[in-house]
Amino acid sequence: MEALTDLVLIGKRFGWEEFDKVRKAIYLRVTRFRQSKITLDFTSTELLYPNGIVPLIALVKRHQGNGIFFEIIQPRSVDLNRLIRFEGWFHAIDSARFDAPAAAGFNSLPLKRFESDDELNGAVNCAIEVALRNLQMENNVPASFEWALNELGGNVLHHAESGSGYLQVNTFKSTENLSVLVVDAGVGVPKSMRDRFGDIRNDRVAIERAVQKGVTSKPNFGQGNGLAGSVAIALQSGGYFALTSGGGRLVVEKGTLTVRDFYPPLQGTVVELHLPTSREIDLPAALWGHDPSSYLEEKFEKSSGTLLLKLIECAPTFGNRITGEKIRTLILNLLSSSPGADLEIDFAGVKIVASSFADEVFGKLFLMMGPLECGSRVRYVNMNGTCKQIINKAITERLAQGLEGGEIGADDD
Repeated sequence: MEALTDLVLIGKRFGWEEFDKVRKAIYLRVTRFRQSKITLDFTSTELLYPNGIVPLIALVKRHQGNGIFFEIIQPRSVDLNRLIRFEGWFHAIDSARFDAPAAAGFNSLPLKRFESDDELNGAVNCAIEVALRNLQMENNVPASFEWALNELGGNVLHHAESGSGYLQVNTFKSTENLSVLVVDAGVGVPKSMRDRFGDIRNDRVAIERAVQKGVTSKPNFGQGNGLAGSVAIALQSGGYFALTSGGGRLVVEKGTLTVRDFYPPLQGTVVELHLPTSREIDLPAALWGHDPSSYLEEKFEKSSGTLLLKLIECAPTFGNRITGEKIRTLILNLLSSSPGADLEIDFAGVKIVASSFADEVFGKLFLMMGPLECGSRVRYVNMNGTCKQIINKAITERLAQGLEGGEIGADDD
């Protein structure tokens, strides 16, 4: 048989199904034809989805560790190249050729690689901040998201034996959806489970066992509820969960759990979780009565029954509607997360806010909540006279517009 070229063409839309095809192409070239160089050609690619590119990154890094050289041909699309630079996707494959992404932005979170508990905690906290600003979430959605992130990332550190993992978080405002992807190139769930349980027959059975409550391959590190709890959260929320490792793949979709064989086996583990943000989650019910503490409580709880938001920590400036919308979303998430709590907004260090910002945050918040609830639950402290005047004017004008039938979402500047 004639040897294959080292060129692997990446399709127009590269997601999970396309990744599966590409990994098989790489597997064939590396294992059968013993090629030491692979060229990934993204020339015609117009869309890259996290569940395609992030597993590919982990796969490439594993092969690079075994001496395989990878070259990247960039897409023609200017917009896609801009996204790739921000996410740091190509940098993760070839750091000499492609620049590292900027630090976590106000709006989004680039791909995060973590090697320790501290790095994982930092990535999780950044992800929560981004989610709270970009998506209005029902009660317990942020806490469920945070719990799953910590558990899935912790599994990488304590079970994968890979030394590192990748975390990708995306927010989708149009579909009211929060997406989490955790990937590693380690030993995989089946091998980890077989080391603990000798009666496991195949990879599919190993994955079925791994998502059962109280089952863990390393009892010294935990109680074995991370995967089981993530599955339970997906089932209760009507969300989506997929776990692929070795020769098995488990999927939770539309309230149904299925497990099937997966070939050729995936080296490492890919876990994908999608949570609808418009549906409240009974987290204690999903976690068998456990009600975990959350980042929201630790950062924003001033005292029992009172939350504190320091405005100066929310954004570098307070001069436009885009920033205002994100801070209003954060405020609504804080109030939703603690239905019985009041919110204190601290203006210390804020010298002035733009009229458009004031309207986007406080004018629209007053109209959305109503005078009674807004007045009883939201308090302002350390506000100077200038800010007070601008905000009072924004509330008065927005209230008048609302009474006249104006739409809350109208941008009237």
